[in-house]
Amino acid sequence: MPDSPPLNSAIWRSVWRGSRPLNLLLLAWAMVSFRFFLMLPVLETRLLNFGLDHRDFFLMVLGASLIAAAGNLINNYFDQESDRHNHKRRPVIPENVFWTVYWSMNGAGLSLCAWAAWQAGLVNLTLLPLAAVFMLFRYSEHWKKQGWLGPVVIVFLCMVWVTLPWLYEFKAMGILFQYYRADSQVLHQTWLIYLLFCALVTLSRELLKACEDLEGDLVTETQTVAVLHGPLWTGRIVLALWVLVWGLNAVIVYLQWFHHATLEAIYSSVVWGWSSFILWKLLTLSNGTPSKLIYRNLSLWIKIYFAMGILSIWIFYMIFLYGTAAT
Repeated sequence: MPDSPPLNSAIWRSVWRGSRPLNLLLLAWAMVSFRFFLMLPVLETRLLNFGLDHRDFFLMVLGASLIAAAGNLINNYFDQESDRHNHKRRPVIPENVFWTVYWSMNGAGLSLCAWAAWQAGLVNLTLLPLAAVFMLFRYSEHWKKQGWLGPVVIVFLCMVWVTLPWLYEFKAMGILFQYYRADSQVLHQTWLIYLLFCALVTLSRELLKACEDLEGDLVTETQTVAVLHGPLWTGRIVLALWVLVWGLNAVIVYLQWFHHATLEAIYSSVVWGWSSFILWKLLTLSNGTPSKLIYRNLSLWIKIYFAMGILSIWIFYMIFLYGTAAT
């Protein structure tokens, strides 16, 4: 009789899957992109330096990712009852192992973020990841069952995570604002546009996930938005949000073509085309009763849109660096 695989191997596979590595990669990619492809070019043109060196920045990104991973694990822990209906194949980590892994991840993440904050001369920033640990725990335990409070908390935390590169360079950004206000305003405006897209996309995904998990949430009496308003009205809310995303994307495409930024406009048109595909799929939600697979696919397609948005930062930077954009 062949030996079964070691228990530790199965447990670590469960931890890996439960931490949702693709979501963590997207968040880390967003933070890296904002630092190196938005902030760095502006600072270099004004001969300014980061307060945090690249090594400590990546340690901060790793720390923030560990905290987010622990947040995903605690969310799965409190969702075990509803997951018996919604995600039957989702692995369950043994109780005695779970808490050790959860607190170890949070401890390592907080330590790395605190080290980076100390290196940046902004020790008070340590309170931010500490607050995130508390909010992720409370969200998983209670807030996600309180209607709109759950999605709003996730949107807020996602925006904070994306803003971490800016916050950890508060001193450098302050100097830029004081002496080169025009450059600072352009950077602020660009960052706010990306944050707006981040908020709209994240909220759309959270509402679609609530629709996907409706069956289990009804059984466990979890008061999500989909339970409170029904999948039809929740789908209409997502549609309204996505119309806004689609419209903002269209405005960006128009402005780039208008200012003859040809290559940027071509890429933005591709992204807009993908948002149009998602919009069309959302319009079909009112036809019949959508299955879990439809909601799951929509969530995946929106995640791809999010990735394309992050990639635009890198593409626009490369075009600027090599001077290939039409003027």
